[in-house]
Amino acid sequence: VNPVVTEIAVFYYGFVCWKSRKLKENEFSYHRDSGTVPLLAAIIFIVAIETFVLHSLLLKWSPTAAWILTGISIYSGLQLFGFLKSMQKRPFSLEDDRLCLRYGIMSETEIDLGNIESVEISSTDLEPDKETRRLSFLGALESHNMVIRLKEENQLTGLYGRTMKYRNLAFYVDDKTEFRDLIESRLDNLNKKQKKRADGSQDI
Repeated sequence: VNPVVTEIAVFYYGFVCWKSRKLKENEFSYHRDSGTVPLLAAIIFIVAIETFVLHSLLLKWSPTAAWILTGISIYSGLQLFGFLKSMQKRPFSLEDDRLCLRYGIMSETEIDLGNIESVEISSTDLEPDKETRRLSFLGALESHNMVIRLKEENQLTGLYGRTMKYRNLAFYVDDKTEFRDLIESRLDNLNKKQKKRADGSQDI
């Protein structure tokens, strides 16, 4: 099911969903200043140029092979375009006691606020290990300015339903200070609620 859903999402965001989307108070963008948009746009441009050149060369050898390769290249370019547009439509959001991190349609995860150990503004290079992941499917090609560390292991879902476990997650958010402050404020409220419940239970 996941591959089919992914293909439908690529078509939807690439060719159907054109209306601009305003951020709500609990939502945060991550594509404006990260450099990902220019990078993906450059990749699409390179794919277009290479497709034209290879198509011209292969036509002399095999028209069938030339058109097959061209079709694959065009499809890949359309996928990248759909990925690019989906980033603008699926911002990060803080909903009740859950943090929803969606990197377009490429990857996503939901984190219970109670599972967050720390929220750090950091762009320091990360040591690769099994507990540390990047939200971006571009990996180290995209910089990060935020790291969330969890108390317990969580799951990150990537393209076509691929899943990965993590305890530390690195990603980029445009307004990093406001993002961190809002999460810490929600964490403080959550801790106060839990303490109040604990005190009430003791009184009983």
